[in-house]
Amino acid sequence: MPLHSMKRLMLFAVSVAMLNTVPSMAAQSPWSEGYGGKMRLVAGGKFVDGVKAGLEIEMEPGWKTYWKVPGDAGIPPTLDFSASTNVKNVEILWPAPTRYGDNISQLLGYKDWVTFPIRVIPHKADQAVNLVLDANVGLCSDLCVPVQANLSLFVPAGGDKDGASEFVIDRDLALVPGKSEEGFRITKVIRKKGLNAPDQLIITADIPKGMGKSDLFVEGPTDWYLPLPQPMKNQAGQFRLGLEGLPKEAKTKNVELIFTLTNGEKAVEQTILLTD
Repeated sequence: MPLHSMKRLMLFAVSVAMLNTVPSMAAQSPWSEGYGGKMRLVAGGKFVDGVKAGLEIEMEPGWKTYWKVPGDAGIPPTLDFSASTNVKNVEILWPAPTRYGDNISQLLGYKDWVTFPIRVIPHKADQAVNLVLDANVGLCSDLCVPVQANLSLFVPAGGDKDGASEFVIDRDLALVPGKSEEGFRITKVIRKKGLNAPDQLIITADIPKGMGKSDLFVEGPTDWYLPLPQPMKNQAGQFRLGLEGLPKEAKTKNVELIFTLTNGEKAVEQTILLTD
């Protein structure tokens, strides 16, 4: 087992032990169970500008769920908080995913468990928040199934002070990509004309050595269905992205792409404007 996977497994075991010792009034909604796993809302601590919450998903052994971009095929999570009260804004903070699959089909997501950290900005900071979530996620093993849950959680003004729930949130908050930095970023994006095939982007990145396996994921406009970037053989830090899955007559000039670059458990995010 890779070192970063062992680390996450140890943190998961610690968080389970902590949750099993908290009082019944802890800031957790009841579990909603479905085929392949279960999910619930948790809250603990606060951000500088809001309440800290999370959607915790625990899967059956070997099952997976999807990132916001699911991969070659899959069900991206849809998380609807519109029925919540005293909520001005909700921001999902997506932990960097892992690539799973083979040469035929690959998915981006998480295995066995994940918590999606959530930053909640109240309308009135001195009043309680009632989080109401209509969640739809895909869970996958040998087959993939949609799982729906209606969850709600009352959070007191200023955020719940439940340390165990905050630990569960912070466990995966640490995996949310930060800003790109010198030595860990995309340095070049070149368009290469295809010969009887779609054009490609050749992406070059600076990636620190010795931190673990590196990978790259790309998000385009919502109506683009890009394939997954593929590492270029014998070209460290280079990836190839086919410009496929674009709407008919779509232009790439002046379109922004969001790149998530991973290296072991560290990840950075970078937005780049295409120039041709």
